[in-house]
Amino acid sequence: MYRLLLRRHSIALIALLQCASYATAAQKAQQAARPSVAPLAGALVSEWKGKIQLQLPGQAASLPVRGLLLPAGTMLDTHDGLMVLTLQDESQVLLRPHTRLILNKPGPGNWNYLQLLIGHIRAFIRKRTGGQPPFQLGTPSAVVAVRGTRFDVEVNRLGVTEVDVFEGLVEVSAKGIPGSSVLVRPGFSTRVAIGGVPEAPVQTDEIRPDATAPDSKISAEFLREEFIGSDDSLGNEMAEPSESETQELEGDHPKASSSKGSNNNPESPH
Repeated sequence: MYRLLLRRHSIALIALLQCASYATAAQKAQQAARPSVAPLAGALVSEWKGKIQLQLPGQAASLPVRGLLLPAGTMLDTHDGLMVLTLQDESQVLLRPHTRLILNKPGPGNWNYLQLLIGHIRAFIRKRTGGQPPFQLGTPSAVVAVRGTRFDVEVNRLGVTEVDVFEGLVEVSAKGIPGSSVLVRPGFSTRVAIGGVPEAPVQTDEIRPDATAPDSKISAEFLREEFIGSDDSLGNEMAEPSESETQELEGDHPKASSSKGSNNNPESPH
């Protein structure tokens, strides 16, 4: 009788251990199949020309090198040059002359991949699916979120942001104002001033008649810009900012001044 009971207990214990083993294997397989929810930070220097300055975290200002991996916290200033950045998911961003931006590390509470302080960029963002968060970039006045599209973002010296969409849908919201977002579809544009809400989208050719549709590849855009020069659509407002304006726009950067000026009545970029 004793041996029979011992045998039954042994069989039950083996069955319990097998169930636990199966559950652990299933859990590991589910975790492996689950997409990452946090995008990787950083960008690769793919192409560049002209006078460009970059500053890696904790380092002195330096010149770019093709193939250099830029970590989060890097500040880029194109001056009169052009640059193409390739992101970790193979999305690409063209930085036009007189552009200053910071590479961020996206995370819960702040998914901004880039912080565009001033200037003009053209983004080719790969489609994101599953549990991946949308690609976001911030400006002094707006947050731009997409899941795969082609669009331009321009910020003038007063922090006014303009978003022009060529493909896909782009959500534009005012910085720090919940529930202020608008959806911008292809062929339309919107603007956001500091402290204001996004304007109702209008056709791009109404506010930017000289806007050019993007090429199918960012490399073609880079070559075209080399020959025809940059489009200074904001005129003098896109000139190099003064030191005080730079400090105001770089309010979120570690090296920025803690005192910020106020502008209660920002002007339109045109």
